[in-house]
Amino acid sequence: MNVTELTCQLVGYDSVSRHSNVPLMDYLEVLLKQLGFEVERVAYQDEQNVPKASLVAKKGDSQRDGFALIGHCDTVPADDWDTDPFHAHETNGRIRGRGSCDMKGAVAAMLVAASRYQEREFQRPLYLFLTSDEEVGCMGARSIVDRSSIFHEATIPCGLIGEPTMLEVVHAHKGVVLFTATTEGRAAHSSTGKGVNANLQMIPFLMEMKNLHDWLTTDPQFRSSDFDPPYPIWNIVLSDGETAANVTAPRSICKIGFRPMPGMDTDAIIEQVERHAHAHEIKLDVWRVGEPIMTSVDSHIVQQALQITGKTHPITVPYGTDGVVFGSHMNLVVLGPGSIQQAHTVDEWIALDQLHRAVDIYCRFIEVFCLE
Repeated sequence: MNVTELTCQLVGYDSVSRHSNVPLMDYLEVLLKQLGFEVERVAYQDEQNVPKASLVAKKGDSQRDGFALIGHCDTVPADDWDTDPFHAHETNGRIRGRGSCDMKGAVAAMLVAASRYQEREFQRPLYLFLTSDEEVGCMGARSIVDRSSIFHEATIPCGLIGEPTMLEVVHAHKGVVLFTATTEGRAAHSSTGKGVNANLQMIPFLMEMKNLHDWLTTDPQFRSSDFDPPYPIWNIVLSDGETAANVTAPRSICKIGFRPMPGMDTDAIIEQVERHAHAHEIKLDVWRVGEPIMTSVDSHIVQQALQITGKTHPITVPYGTDGVVFGSHMNLVVLGPGSIQQAHTVDEWIALDQLHRAVDIYCRFIEVFCLE
């Protein structure tokens, strides 16, 4: 298998999270079976009733502790590209296309690495978790944890998530909690004074959310120099449907993306938001996507990862991964080809040398954790 060709093939499938990923997963399921994996499909419909699927694959008959390689197959949209974002091509030592860096290149590298070993060589099983909807709340990872028979029958002490880290060893990242606050008003021509402005109802709650933002981003108890930025993220997004200035807004929506630090009392922050919502008669939905991960620097997986990559110390990253779901079930490192600076950008790309190095590194993980 050629990692360049396979990356281009995977990029060729439009698996933007709002679309169905079933065609891509059909292709990957056939490929995994050709590589000798037992494959389980975990299918579901998302909130818009779009068919989705994640794949759980196992290679090796042993019931001993296994090792997991984890990657998501959905991408963010590419509506603002001037060229076809799903026509991947190689030029100047790079593959360009939506998802090439985040993270179909890493998935391709995992598959190429796995293809180099016969089933009879495995002393401990290798697992591949290929997920959907990571970009919109890790619903594919959640479906695996909730419904996969292979996952529940397995003993997997540790795993690797292939998000782009420039092949640095990441041992910790923040968690993800999403809040949606909604107020309802009544539309009317603003000159009549007959409407009820939902934005005005939202303002007192917004003031409390601004205070929470200031507290979380400045109080020393929440700061850690291990992270950049060194505080929890509290991102506030507002919408009233672009109501015209001469109309009273019938609905106001405040969305907050909260990224708690490892060790934080996330429950206490959620309770504060709920209390403020109740006090101001705000409808509030809370989606606890997942917890931060913090794998000990002294753990077996981190120490082996450092040895395999030749690095002297692990790092942290501010973004989240499927680890917010899988991290409560196994020790994890995040380690993948490409730079996060290229993820989600127009003309997204990944360097070929990163892909080839990733194949070699993933091979070494398979040898250490599954073959030796």
